[in-house]
Order: sequence, then structure tokens, then C-alpha cells
Amino acid sequence: MAIKIKATKAPKEYDLGTSKFFGTPTIPNEWMHDFDEDTIFFCQIRLEDIAKFDKENRLPHRGYLYVFLDTYEGEYALQPIVRYYGGEPDTAVDDFNAEVERYERFNDAWLMEFTETAEDEACTRLFGVPSDWNYEDEPPKLLMQFDPLDSQMGFLEHLDGFLYFTFGKDNRNFDEIILIEEYS
Repeated sequence: MAIKIKATKAPKEYDLGTSKFFGTPTIPNEWMHDFDEDTIFFCQIRLEDIAKFDKENRLPHRGYLYVFLDTYEGEYALQPIVRYYGGEPDTAVDDFNAEVERYERFNDAWLMEFTETAEDEACTRLFGVPSDWNYEDEPPKLLMQFDPLDSQMGFLEHLDGFLYFTFGKDNRNFDEIILIEEYS
């Protein structure tokens, strides 16, 4: 099974530690100077929010998983920065994306709601296999599939297809996450 992610625009006030796309990330204070001026905050997942759906224990069930994107080479060459933090983050970073050219408008939070789904459903989700995998190679294992047309976020809305965040050889090594843009 996979875990479907439904994103809805956050109200003016919400729990900053919740699972979300964009908005104000809550990170450990020691990470404050780890990102350069071309990095955007894509999402944070409070892992206890997905624990009941992650029956195969593919991720830890405590702490947070973060996805940042290095935009240095432009919107067609995004590089993922995926990080895990096992504790409770202590620093909220307002307007994280405000100074990044072409991404300054992605400061509104989109809250995540999780449900079970099929491993190949065409939606934004965690785990499973890529929905549009048309190659002879065995499909890679997904950390996340992002469908830009799945919500009103406007992120990469020119992409009629998916962003695949795939695991490398080791499903627990977040430094090996690969980003693939797949057009339908």
C-alpha cells in the first residue's frame, strides 16, 4: 500500500509543526545555516502522522522528514535535499522561500491529510511505484510522488506528469534520494 496525500490551503493560524507543503518550516535550530540562497522548503512530514499507514515501517515513526529543493540550476533541474530529524524541531523559519527567484510566492502552507491508497494510484503520495513508469527497467521505489495538478498550489503547474522522489540502493539513506521529472 501507499499513502495518499491530500493538500489543502492552511488557515491563517495553524500548528506550525504539522505535515505540510511550503509555508513556515519548523526545523532544528542547528540547521539554521545549512541552506543556501537557492534552496526552497518543499515539505515537512511529521512522521507520527503517517505511522498508522506505514505498516511496513519504511520510515521512522518519530520525528520529521523534510524535503528541500536546490533551485540553483533553475526549475528544470531541481535537486532534492531530504533530511530526517528524530526529535521535535524548535525553530520556525518565516518566509523561507521569499528570497528565491521564481519561488518567492510559495510561502503559503498547504496542510497534508493522509489516507491509504493503491501503490500505483495517479496522485500525490508516499511510497509505491511511479504511476506513469513506461520503461522496461523495473520501476524505482518511491519516497514520494508529487502531482502538480493534484491541488491548487501552483508549484510546477507546467508539468503535466509527476515529480518522483525515488530511493537509491538503501531505503534508509536520504542522501541518495533522486528526483525525476516525468511528463505524461
